[in-house]
Amino acid sequence: MDYLQITSEQRQHMLATIGATSVDDLFTAIDAGHRLNRPLDLPPGQSELDLQRQLATLAAQNRTADCAACFMGGGAYDHFIPSTVNDIASRGEFVTAYTPYQAEASQGSLQAFFEFQTQIARLTGMDVANASLYEGATAVSEAINMAIGVTGKRRVLIASTVHPHYRQVVNTSCHDLQCEVIELPTSGGGTIDRATVEEHLDNDTACVVIQSPNALGLIEDWTNLFDATHQQDKTMAIAVFNPIACALLKTPGACGADVAVGEGQPLGIPLQYGGPYVGLFATTQKHVRKMPGRLIGQTTDGDDRRGFCLTLQTREQHIRGAKATSNICTNQGLLGIRATVYLTTMGPHGLREVASQCYHKAHYAAEQITQLDGYALAHPGSFFNEFAIDCPVDAKQIIDASRKKHILPGVACEPLGLGDANRLLIAVTEKRTKQEIDELVDLLKGIA
Repeated sequence: MDYLQITSEQRQHMLATIGATSVDDLFTAIDAGHRLNRPLDLPPGQSELDLQRQLATLAAQNRTADCAACFMGGGAYDHFIPSTVNDIASRGEFVTAYTPYQAEASQGSLQAFFEFQTQIARLTGMDVANASLYEGATAVSEAINMAIGVTGKRRVLIASTVHPHYRQVVNTSCHDLQCEVIELPTSGGGTIDRATVEEHLDNDTACVVIQSPNALGLIEDWTNLFDATHQQDKTMAIAVFNPIACALLKTPGACGADVAVGEGQPLGIPLQYGGPYVGLFATTQKHVRKMPGRLIGQTTDGDDRRGFCLTLQTREQHIRGAKATSNICTNQGLLGIRATVYLTTMGPHGLREVASQCYHKAHYAAEQITQLDGYALAHPGSFFNEFAIDCPVDAKQIIDASRKKHILPGVACEPLGLGDANRLLIAVTEKRTKQEIDELVDLLKGIA
């Protein structure tokens, strides 16, 4: 089946219009030695029916989180997504519309982004949030870039308990910025203590980056650590947060953060092979004009009707040119809308209920697992819904054995640099039932 319906007459008409006699004329600027002079090595064409059958066969080989009890985390979590999210976000007005660039365009999308900003600002306890960034890792990088620009300082202190993928992105983005990135070691308990921050701070420190819950699932003492950070003039405190945890724990704003960034995947976005996701970014009113990305504002038109526009968009293609605060080109429009619908559907009480269930189910799981011979919490500190377990056998062995039982028991810590081969990172969300948790416990008991 020819999916691109074009006849030979239409092709010749198009060529004649631009003054070419053949398609080959379009490639004369490319040396003949660099052109492919044979057909592409592709299988023969198929009818639409045959192609649908083949794709369905391939798709049937996939095993998603819905096919098993998923205790995997490490930055992406298997949360419940209300059907409202898919129904609204799948509407053609949202799916087909390009992220708007002009103030008068696509009022529906602009309003959704405005609501998104409002919800993220309230969730984090910050003054203002942007219309989203690409995902959590680049949001951390953008926050650091902003701190360097605001303070004029060149040293970055980032906790070694920040997700290793985030730290990799930070090291890459800071490579050519002539700044120094220093990782803060843990106190041995899996968290960062105040003395470590104070030891590494100096008057050239642009920011201190602390994630909580951190990569090991432990809750960091943001209030104490950010109080130490602010002992240095202008040094900014950057909180890397879990949006679900914000419904139960103290918010970044309440703990004294200057910037709050995080991964928005838990807010109504499926795991979908690791992305695309949505980056969250919020800050204080003081720094709004240095904030990367775009900010949607509410206004009125000539007829005094409420409307929405792109209030701030200090992008490299726009008015600031080389002085732009960031080179981010857009926002994650469709995924931001999913997060907006999710937060609206759940409401503050529903979101707190999700957080509460995550917390209590995770602690029940940890209590049951640590009663097994050979299993122990890697660190005794407080955690939200994720915890690291030291196991009597290789974590990969546990993961392989669990597949046969349709259980995804967690993430091996060693490849992430979060522990040795016997350490397993387990996450428990509101979707996990007591029966599933008990089945995981029985499986671990049998393996030990």
